[in-house]
Amino acid sequence: MGIRWPFADKMVRMDVLKRLTRKDKWFLGGGKGAIYAPPFPRFLTVPGFWDESYLADIRLSRLFTLTFFDSRGRPVPIQSEVREWRPDRLILRHKSHKWTLVEKRTVLPNHAWVAHIEIVSGQGPIGVAMWSLQDVREAAYGTPWSSLTGCAIKEASIGFELQTRWPEDLVPDRSAIEQEKLGAVTDAMRAPIPVFCELGCSLPRTGACVVHAQAHDDSPLYQTSVLPEKLHAARVRHGFSFQPGSPGMVHLVQTYQVVSAGTFVCSAGLSPSEAADNLARALDGCPFEQSRQAWTEYFASVPQFRCSDPFLTNAYWHRWYGLRLNTVDMPNLPGLSRPFVTEGIGFFRNFVTYSAQAHLREASWMHSSDLAVGILDNLVLCQRNDGSYPGHNYSGRPSRDFYHADFGSPAVMLESLHPGSITGEHVRSLRRYAGYFEDVRAAHHTGGVVYSVFDQNETGQEYMSRYLFARPDADEWQSFNVGGVDATSYLAELYAALNLLDDARYAEPLRLSLHGLARVCWDPDASFFVDVKPDGTKSPARPATGFYPLRLSCLAELAALVPKLDQTVRRWMLDPAQFWLPRGFPATAKSDPTYCAEAEWKNKRLNCPWNGRSWPMTNSHISDALANAARTLDESLRPKAAEAVMKAIRLMFHNGEPGLPSSYEHYNPETGTASLYRGYDDYMHSWIVDLIMRHVVGIQPKLGSKPEIDPLPFDLAEMVCTGIPTPNGLINVSVRNGKRKKE
Repeated sequence: MGIRWPFADKMVRMDVLKRLTRKDKWFLGGGKGAIYAPPFPRFLTVPGFWDESYLADIRLSRLFTLTFFDSRGRPVPIQSEVREWRPDRLILRHKSHKWTLVEKRTVLPNHAWVAHIEIVSGQGPIGVAMWSLQDVREAAYGTPWSSLTGCAIKEASIGFELQTRWPEDLVPDRSAIEQEKLGAVTDAMRAPIPVFCELGCSLPRTGACVVHAQAHDDSPLYQTSVLPEKLHAARVRHGFSFQPGSPGMVHLVQTYQVVSAGTFVCSAGLSPSEAADNLARALDGCPFEQSRQAWTEYFASVPQFRCSDPFLTNAYWHRWYGLRLNTVDMPNLPGLSRPFVTEGIGFFRNFVTYSAQAHLREASWMHSSDLAVGILDNLVLCQRNDGSYPGHNYSGRPSRDFYHADFGSPAVMLESLHPGSITGEHVRSLRRYAGYFEDVRAAHHTGGVVYSVFDQNETGQEYMSRYLFARPDADEWQSFNVGGVDATSYLAELYAALNLLDDARYAEPLRLSLHGLARVCWDPDASFFVDVKPDGTKSPARPATGFYPLRLSCLAELAALVPKLDQTVRRWMLDPAQFWLPRGFPATAKSDPTYCAEAEWKNKRLNCPWNGRSWPMTNSHISDALANAARTLDESLRPKAAEAVMKAIRLMFHNGEPGLPSSYEHYNPETGTASLYRGYDDYMHSWIVDLIMRHVVGIQPKLGSKPEIDPLPFDLAEMVCTGIPTPNGLINVSVRNGKRKKE
């Protein structure tokens, strides 16, 4: 069953599409599996979809482009530019000496990539060739192996099949640039994942051909296509020369005459009939109205929020856009049959458990619990025999790695907002997950238990000094054993959650983990929670994970064990020489010898450095930690907690412009510069909606009872949030002229 939006027709709606309109984006997605979001597009202004697209986590290249020619078959050169983007469509303008054309692109929920061409000036019809170019490879090894394996010219379309298969043994890429290598254990390949595509148009076709060729330049140019040879009398001659398994490239070409406008579509599916049905649905009516309506209904399915601060309002809606962009909801997808949110685009387009903790928090605020429950369901589906959750999970390649994450507190929040969402199967899975830590990760010290980190990857924070404490070459992907503050905090929260969701059997493990934090990880001289070696030696490193215990729902119990716990906030978090930097919180204290705000580690710029960059994931943790400390330990911290939330949110805007929200992997905490060199915007590796709902609106979910309303002191002349889910139905909260009202 797919995601439902049951309240979509009952809400007062903001025009979110208009609010998010801009000119510097191009990502398009249907919220079900199909997406067009190349990090560094080479052919953005070329008509159609030539840069890479994805269906779920399966990469598709060169789906189609549109080449224009005149009545004599001569190519029509064009000058092109992006005119406008919003989540439901992208508008470009193409100009030639004779015509001006407007192209509108969209990606539909039914896995269809659509390009609509309209002649806005110029007379006479223009010829259009719809051209796809696909690779053919002989059966072999690869990371992955992918190939066109079948195609056919049909009455009004061209259908083709692409297969992708991965090796059973794979050395994962550790640089986040998709350079996996074959493993050494086995040369077996996994079963292929087939994707079926249909190319068609709203206009009558004038010709079609399929031409097999040796490999050549793959640019979307008239000269590299087969048009110079096959185009006669403004149409391509019929021909079919596909040779399965013969290495090379296959040109799939159809020609049309556009008098005023035409809609060109590539649809996809996991079966031929699904692809054909999706093509028909895309061409039935206006695809852009379909896209607009789908996005509008989605935005109506979440609490409606606006306030007098444009950064808060735009960050809120931009995050909901990013969540739908990266949602995969394909019931027949192998291995991942329930809805989930990918960590991001490109390399990150898979089910990543480190980010799933954030997605679970965000999705819990939707009117329907379907997406949040789907995330938990996929954790159950992916769970290993030892109880651990793999870090990266895919449809057609082996799962890999492991990440520490907090699944306890978002599970409780989901059940608090949507009672009955957490099933016995979910609880049993979380029990097994806790059992894995007790069996494999528990390190018993005098007075308490801490939980071990075994390598630099599994905390999701690849390069930082906390690992060098474990061993000098720990940043070279070497194994080690160190008791992690973050790992132990997550387990304490899991035990607290299981005590609420299941029964009180986890009271003792919770007590031991709290004592592990208080008696083993707490450094009283430094007033900081630190990692520890198996022999109890405390780390001198000061990563932001030292604040993670302040996020605990049982912070009062921890504070009873650690006198003056609020001093870690004042001494470290609020110090401009440590973590309170101008634009964001660094993942490593500024005083650390390895600190670098410019993404460099050991004199080399890296893709994923944590030794000074400001990561939205870290900012989410720190903002929550300070807010929790303000509510639990010291009320005087409330203004700073509100400021911390604003710091985390305002960081994610280009050049401080409220109309340009972003969500990159990491930022410079001193200047606010995003990791533009990575290209991964709309990266769902943090929680933003949840920060706004709990700290700005002030909703504090409570299991088994009505939520409390306890906002932090934001300076807002106006704030309105309607349609907030609670166990007793939807509620509204507003602030006008400093007065708060609940309905």
